[in-house]
Amino acid sequence: MSCSPVNQRLSEAASSHSHSTPCGRGTTERKEPYRDHELSVSVNSTSSLLSPIYHESYESDDDDDDLQRLEDNNSAGSHRTLRPPEEGRHSQTHSMENLNLTPWEAWLLHKEREGRVELQRKISEQLKQEEELLKEQQHKEKKKLLAEEQRKEWVRKKKEQERKEKEERLLKEQRDKEAEERGRISAQEKGKEKYEAWLRKKKMEEQERKRKEKEQEEKSLTEQREKKDKASQVFKEWLEQAKNKPRPVLNSYGYVNGKLTGYYDASSYPAPAFYNPIPWKPIPVPPPPKEATKNVSAKKKKRPVSSQSYRPNVRSLNKPKDNLHVAGRILKR
Repeated sequence: MSCSPVNQRLSEAASSHSHSTPCGRGTTERKEPYRDHELSVSVNSTSSLLSPIYHESYESDDDDDDLQRLEDNNSAGSHRTLRPPEEGRHSQTHSMENLNLTPWEAWLLHKEREGRVELQRKISEQLKQEEELLKEQQHKEKKKLLAEEQRKEWVRKKKEQERKEKEERLLKEQRDKEAEERGRISAQEKGKEKYEAWLRKKKMEEQERKRKEKEQEEKSLTEQREKKDKASQVFKEWLEQAKNKPRPVLNSYGYVNGKLTGYYDASSYPAPAFYNPIPWKPIPVPPPPKEATKNVSAKKKKRPVSSQSYRPNVRSLNKPKDNLHVAGRILKR
């Protein structure tokens, strides 16, 4: 009969606990009525310690089932809990009652059962840790997925908000442009109206100016005509009166037969009717300052000769006519 994995683990556990085996204990030989053959082992061998385990009559179905269940749980990764150790203990106690074991064999089986229970406990704790780790990983994955969904939702809302803001901004810009265009058109219309009003006003002012100029021209023409008529009338009256007005006496002097005598000469000047008894005096003018005199003198020096004003001879102009024409001769005083 080949050894099962459970028996191999038990043999390893027995070899690890061999130091606790009491020394000087001999082998025992006993006969059981329900076994087919007897167990014979040597003194130095530990097979006598494990003889009940490897014996055909030892009931290890429960242990094999537990080990097989543990292996299935480890391979499949299931989260099923193990069978309570109390149930196994009860079945093992029941099987031990059916066996006639020595105290040493009973102690060894008890230690083996405790090792198995401890192994089951460790495996159970490991499974629990793996389950907790798996739950933690799942929780992290869920949290990560939730955070990713929240991020995507935030990005979606942000894009939606930006899109709405962009639409509102474009709509506002369009409204502002329309308002600006309306304002520009209104300003153009107002400017056009003001220009037309100004043009009408200017035309009216021009018409009024022309009308006034025409009236003024007509008035001045009328005045000139009246003045001309009046002057013509006055000239006619004067001309009529001049015919009857006595002429002034034109006295001239000449020598006749060596004597000074007067006679009428139409070419000579008449005698003055009035003369100023007070002789003419120049208007007193204050003398200019020296600087002004210097400047004036400098200007006079710079002034060209050709630019000097012509001064006629006053004496020659105001000289009276003293020539007498008598019988084709010129007499001088």
